[in-house]
Amino acid sequence: MFICWVISIQLVSAQTHTRTTEADPQRYLALMLLNLTAPNDRGPEPDLIRTASQLGLNAVYITIPWDKVYYNSPTETPQWAKYDEQIKIATDLGMKVALRIHLGRYNTRINGFWNVADNQVSQSNQPLVSGYGDTFFGFDNQTLVNKGIDFVKETVNRYKHLQTENKLLYVSVTNTSTQEGEYPGGIILNGKEQSAAFDYSKSMIAGFQTWLQTNYKKIQRLNFLWGTSYKSFANATAPSTPWEPGDSFKQRAGKDWYIYRHIILKKYTEQMIAAVKSVNGNIKFVSDYGSVFDTQSAVRGTLGFRDLNEKSDGIKINDNLASHDHRWSVDILKSSAPANFITANELFVNAYFDNNAHLKQINENFEHGANVVAVVISATDQMSRSESFLRQAASNWLNKPLTPIIYNESVGYRLSAAVEKGGPLNVVYSEWAKRAYADPANPRPVRVNLDEDLLSPSYWDDATNYDPYVFRPVPMQIIPINKDFTYRLPMDTFSDVDGTIVRMDVGTLPSWLRYESGQLRGRPTALGDFRILVKGIDDEGGSAEAYLTVRVDERENTNKPPTVSSNFTNQLVAVSQPFTLTIPKGAFIDSDGQITNIEAGGLPSWLNFSNGVLSGTPASVGEYRIILKAYDNLTAFVETYFTIKVVEPQYLNSPPYASGTLPVKYAQLNMPFNYILPNGIFGDPDGYISSISLQNRPSWLDFSLNVFSGTPTEEGEYRLIVRAYDNSGAYVEIPFIIKVEIPRIRFELTRGGSKVDQQVLQPLAADDVLPASELPPLLNILAYGNFEFDEVAFDLNGPYRKKSKTSKFPYALYENASGFAPYIGRYTLTVTASKQDSAIISNSIQFSISYGDSVNITRDMEEWAFYPNPLEDILNIKLPVQQAATEIEYSLITVSGKRMQIPKSYVTVADDLANIDLTTLRVPAGIYFIRLEDKGSLLKQFKIFKK
Repeated sequence: MFICWVISIQLVSAQTHTRTTEADPQRYLALMLLNLTAPNDRGPEPDLIRTASQLGLNAVYITIPWDKVYYNSPTETPQWAKYDEQIKIATDLGMKVALRIHLGRYNTRINGFWNVADNQVSQSNQPLVSGYGDTFFGFDNQTLVNKGIDFVKETVNRYKHLQTENKLLYVSVTNTSTQEGEYPGGIILNGKEQSAAFDYSKSMIAGFQTWLQTNYKKIQRLNFLWGTSYKSFANATAPSTPWEPGDSFKQRAGKDWYIYRHIILKKYTEQMIAAVKSVNGNIKFVSDYGSVFDTQSAVRGTLGFRDLNEKSDGIKINDNLASHDHRWSVDILKSSAPANFITANELFVNAYFDNNAHLKQINENFEHGANVVAVVISATDQMSRSESFLRQAASNWLNKPLTPIIYNESVGYRLSAAVEKGGPLNVVYSEWAKRAYADPANPRPVRVNLDEDLLSPSYWDDATNYDPYVFRPVPMQIIPINKDFTYRLPMDTFSDVDGTIVRMDVGTLPSWLRYESGQLRGRPTALGDFRILVKGIDDEGGSAEAYLTVRVDERENTNKPPTVSSNFTNQLVAVSQPFTLTIPKGAFIDSDGQITNIEAGGLPSWLNFSNGVLSGTPASVGEYRIILKAYDNLTAFVETYFTIKVVEPQYLNSPPYASGTLPVKYAQLNMPFNYILPNGIFGDPDGYISSISLQNRPSWLDFSLNVFSGTPTEEGEYRLIVRAYDNSGAYVEIPFIIKVEIPRIRFELTRGGSKVDQQVLQPLAADDVLPASELPPLLNILAYGNFEFDEVAFDLNGPYRKKSKTSKFPYALYENASGFAPYIGRYTLTVTASKQDSAIISNSIQFSISYGDSVNITRDMEEWAFYPNPLEDILNIKLPVQQAATEIEYSLITVSGKRMQIPKSYVTVADDLANIDLTTLRVPAGIYFIRLEDKGSLLKQFKIFKK
């Protein structure tokens, strides 16, 4: 308890330290040492440092791994010698030193430090093992974070003299399997590295759920914004997309998950900063990342790098030779940072690139203002290959002090767009490049501004109470005078997207009418229309208004007033720009007459209504409530309203769009159905898709986090509407049809051969008899189902045998320009279709090809006719009628005279036709004789060629 208390006090006091203020004008070209070998392996590092100094490099970035200093146990004597030597060699040579304190541990050396259960967990529930074989605990595990802090402090205390001696460049703390300080981006499964997202550990999920409840307060509100149907926050899980981890952060749910991970990573980072600066507040701390702008950076959790590094002194990224623009990578880090902020890049020497490519990266990094370029070299042969570009870079740059970068142009982007669209590369890079390379011969720096909107308090505006809305306008009531009137206000007059309607209130009533327990009661004493205000109140006090008109007539009136068939969307309009809105046909309907007139009320002076069209140009900003009344042919009416909000053009939201349509999907009755909404089907030009909801959803279907799932209980066609909202509330919708059916497969007989020759001859059904004289020389068979299949297997048996599998549509027995000849006989066709996420469907039919009639299909065939020849598996022989019923013995004779008896089970006789199956005899290709005998007497012998 005492130790924990001391740590707590030190961390609190350390928070008073802020980033250092002095700027260092020196550029640094640093040798970067990963120190992957065991502590007792001195390795090539001392020689690499000496050679680097000879080539002109002026710094060394040295990794000090926790799992090498404390190799087996946290209580053993630490092994510092290797790192002490490297630091001494470097400082004796006059080089500055940067320290990378690496807290990841090799996965077999965590015992005594933490347990496997404490490791970060991927979206597929696999504990972290990646990169160089390291693993790491969760950022939210404070007990283990404190252990890491202890090692950081121990390391900094050991080498704090470097700061006093002005030999320390900076300190970083890393944790991933590739020695970076972020969420891991990969995992090793079955010996292979693959992309993965972290951390989905139980504690992170539980913390996320608590955080969601704190911010959303009601599960209904979360469901509305996420497009889910969770019963409680305990059911709300972190979004994950195993097929593409970066997609886990799309839409509102994904943004929430990104923000929560960001908060946890920031807290961890700032604890490491505090630990370093608690030893000496002047020590600079640099965050070491893979990147902050590529497609993996959402998975890393580093897209919001400005906020993450509010208290750090710099950022280092890995500037990939193959895919990064080295000028851009510096601009995005440096241009909006304080003058004293350290911008560092890593060059990983790669044998696939020549020295010019390596030199180009260093030159472009330094040209755009990088303070440090750290070159990863781990072997002496690498150093030898790198000599020319390192010597040239050191000579060109290290004697030139840094000067302030002047940005004449700028571009900007929002964090929300970067998270949604796979990083700023996909959002703003093209605009940056137009300016940076306007003169290709003279590229120039361009300021890149980042609006971290996801981290702004305004992000949570959407999580405040949504007022109710008029779901179904109250229909006019036409009642006779001097008769008792009772009317219960419909419960579906109002609806609430993030809560419930708790009550309805009414405004001023005529003297003859009262309101009790949701009912209007009274006896009218005067003729006329009485317009009554009705308010719907939600569970948080929000309200919406509607009007009910009660018309008192002289007598009973059976006319049914019009109704509203669809709600009107609120409109956002730009000031000084023309606006037009056409009232849709069918917006109002009348069940016993027709709509004769539509009126618009509450119009501002700039807005006109004529022939069902609202039009005008607003001159100033404002908000207007437009009332629409639709009359029937007996002057009964219904009214509804919507708002028009006029804003400055910069606040005008461009609505989302659909990039395509959804295919009709088939679901099996009483079988699980699953369909993932295609990635990228919706987009937004000036924001992001916040949520996706489903209209007309059947009770058996769930739609959550872009996945449709459920088990249909009855056949039918379900016409759904998928609606995508942007972060300003505008939406686009597309239809989605699900057909629930019992799986079926049907067949068509086609002409075989090339695609030019192929044509459908007829449907192929059970017991069909096909006259051979009417068939082409080659036949093929197509199979069609009412479902999409991953694979279709054909098995044709009879006078000819053919088995095949295909995944191409249309599914065909032969995919190539081939087919089978119309051999006489009876066939059995079995087709089995399968899909990964559904049951196997099989259909089997029998059909015949006839040389006679439908009863006797071999009637007109010549006796002892045999076919095919050459043959593959089946030989067919037309037996004389008198022989067909006898016990014929069949044998196969080779050209050398060897005789093999053909078992009776291999011979089938039907319609006077013997089908002899040679498949299981496994005879090789060649010439053979087929001998038929009756009680030892020769009946017939045939010479055949086996293919």
